[in-house]
Formats: sequence, structure tokens, C-alpha cells
Amino acid sequence: MGMSGRMTSARRRRLLDQLELKEFARVSELAASFRVSEITIRRDLDELAEQGLIERFHGGGRLIARRQAISPSGAGVTHELEKRVIAAAAARFVRPGDTVMISGGTTTLALFREIAGMEIQVITNNTLLVGAVDGKTAASLFLLGGEYNRNTRALNGDMTNLALNQIHGSICFLGTNAISQHNGLTSTIHAAAAVNHLMASQCKGNVVVVTDSSKIGKTSHFVSLKLPEVRVLVTDDGADPAEIAAYRANGIETLICQRSPNRDPGFAPNRDPLFVTGADDSGRTGAA
Repeated sequence: MGMSGRMTSARRRRLLDQLELKEFARVSELAASFRVSEITIRRDLDELAEQGLIERFHGGGRLIARRQAISPSGAGVTHELEKRVIAAAAARFVRPGDTVMISGGTTTLALFREIAGMEIQVITNNTLLVGAVDGKTAASLFLLGGEYNRNTRALNGDMTNLALNQIHGSICFLGTNAISQHNGLTSTIHAAAAVNHLMASQCKGNVVVVTDSSKIGKTSHFVSLKLPEVRVLVTDDGADPAEIAAYRANGIETLICQRSPNRDPGFAPNRDPLFVTGADDSGRTGAA
């Protein structure tokens, strides 16, 4: 690597450090901070987004998650509480004997933990699931081939798509970088968006999106699915009510998980998380 390449790498590492200190940053302030052009910063942000490290938005970027190792135990995962209650709610859609398609991500990892004790077949590009297999796992796990992304711990690409084309799932669970009423499901990585789209098209039953509320109302670079292709959305009670209303207006069954009555960050969800559905947000769903 030449001097220019080393300088670029060093700048991008410092850029990530700066994004860890704040929720998001704009191109103009980053350019001023690093004393480079806005074009250079845009190029840096685009490259970091391609690596799955940040999410781009118009005029800036934000970290997708803290740059900590994502372990099978869930250490280093942001919104861990929300993901656990979302997973417990979504698991109720799975039945013994199902062939379950699961995409990359840490919310889908939490879902696998909920259903791993069932007699089912799980098809996935999410390598995190391998570390969650233990002596109590009854599910058969089929790991798709493909190119390994060390940042997202997922397999994507032509080999992944080729394998998926030979499989038909009973139900599909998708994580996402972003979902909005105007742009549907979007991803920071083109290859990941392609896998999500193919999983949904190869599914004979429900296409279920599992995502915490920080992704609601957001848009990333590459479209995975349009809203009409989603059957069910499971999220938490921090979601934007206007977005939720729009999803329901589009015919999406939307389940809102209660993190806890007082949103206590120390709350530990049990196996029966509260969640609501329907326009009035007043009762439990009949998903079980």
C-alpha cells in the first residue's frame, strides 16, 4: 500500500472513531474536521457503507452498530433487549416441520436461539447461527455458501443466490438496515439486499421482517423488498407511530413488542413478551 492508501485508511479509521462519539455526522462537518474536501469524505463514507460499518443518509452517515466483536452470546450488540423481545414474539410464527429461511443480522440470531429447540430445518447465510448451536439444538442448520463478509458475518454473492434458487422455504425471517413507508426494506450492501430479495421470493409462506425501532423510518442504499412484499413486521415500542400506521395501511401485520412498562434498561424479557397489533394498539395478537 502506498502513502496515499495508508493516509486514506488512517483517515477512515479516525472517521469511524468520530462516528462512535456521536449518533451521526454530516459531510460538511467531517470535511472541516479532517481538512479534506467534501468529495473525499463522501467517498470515504460510501466505502465504509459498502463494508457494512456505517449507514449512509443524504448529507452524512451514522454507525450501524458499535465496532465491537459480535459474538454468539450477543456481546457487543446494540438494542439487545429489543432484539430479544422481538425474537420471542416472531418465533410464534414457526411451526414444527417448517423450513425456515433466516437472513444475516443479530436480530435474526436472537430469533434462531428462540426456535433452535424445534424440529425444523433452518436455511441461512448468517454464520453467527453456527455459534449458537449447542447440545439442546433440535433444528437442522443448513449454511448457504458464498463470499464471507467479516463485518456482517454473513455470506452473500453468486454462490449464495445459486443455492437459494434451489430451495423453497415455509417461512422467511429478514433483518434489515432500514425500512420506510416510501422505500421499503433497504440495505447498505448490494449483495445482502439481493439475498434478502431472493429469500423472500423463494418463500411459500409469511415473509417476516424483524427489526428494532432504530431502523424504522430510515432508508439505506439498496432496495431489498418493496412494502407490499412484506407480510409481517415485528418491532419494538420505540417505533415512529406514523411509520407503523403506514405499514398497516399497506396491509402489513405489524406487531409492537413492549420492552417493559417503564422501559427499564435492566428489564429481562420472559418467554411471553407483551406485544400489540391492529389499528388501536390495544390488545395481544393472535400470532401464537
